[in-house]
Amino acid sequence: MDKNAANNKQLLVFLGPAGSGKTTLAGSYGNWLEKRMKVKVNFVNLDPGAEMLCYNADFDVRKLFTVREIMNKERLGPNGAFIRCMDLILKKKKIILDSISEMNGEYVLIDTPGQMELFVFRKAGPELISELRKLGHVICVLIIDPLMTDSPSSLVAMILLSLVVQLRLEVDNVIVLNKIDAIKNKTLLNLVENRKKLERALVSASEGLISDIALSLIDIIGEYAPASRLVKISALKEIGFEELYDILHEIFCVCGDLT
Repeated sequence: MDKNAANNKQLLVFLGPAGSGKTTLAGSYGNWLEKRMKVKVNFVNLDPGAEMLCYNADFDVRKLFTVREIMNKERLGPNGAFIRCMDLILKKKKIILDSISEMNGEYVLIDTPGQMELFVFRKAGPELISELRKLGHVICVLIIDPLMTDSPSSLVAMILLSLVVQLRLEVDNVIVLNKIDAIKNKTLLNLVENRKKLERALVSASEGLISDIALSLIDIIGEYAPASRLVKISALKEIGFEELYDILHEIFCVCGDLT
């Protein structure tokens, strides 16, 4: 655990592109933790553009500002308003962090903006994560949409995205494939855990230049990306939650890798 961690809070930061089911998973997994593992869970919403939540937020950034309010007040479009909101999150980070530090749950589940790139690549996300590490052990749960698993090259892109997130936020992350119950052909998914098979699949995929680029990135993945297994879940049906819990528990306890 981080040497600066002053208590036993276990903070899960849910990241994912729009439509990946991030908010649904945060709510469903948090409820599962309370019912199945009998632990106290706090929920934090940092998405100022959320229309509705499927959990009762102990802290909701929308009480400070919303995307719609910023659009109307500053006459910005949706994208400009989201960028402005990220700047405001950074400006209000003390309020956010003080609220989280006062929470008494063993787990704190943090739901981030649907525009994942704004949280990861702008200043607010990394700075907020850095401060959260002083409150406990932080892990990012990177949620992937099934559309990112439709070819061998897309699997490479998914693993690289996880590596970029870890590089930017400087915390462990776990790749989660949501909506597993909606995927008919699951053969490709096993390639994530076996890079030799993934490499062979790229050779035979006949994707031309795309396959060649993906093949050239395999060595980078092997050298820098930590060994990991893809957690296959369904937020709606609570499939794969025990596996996710076990992996997160291993990291929190610093008693094993992700293999």
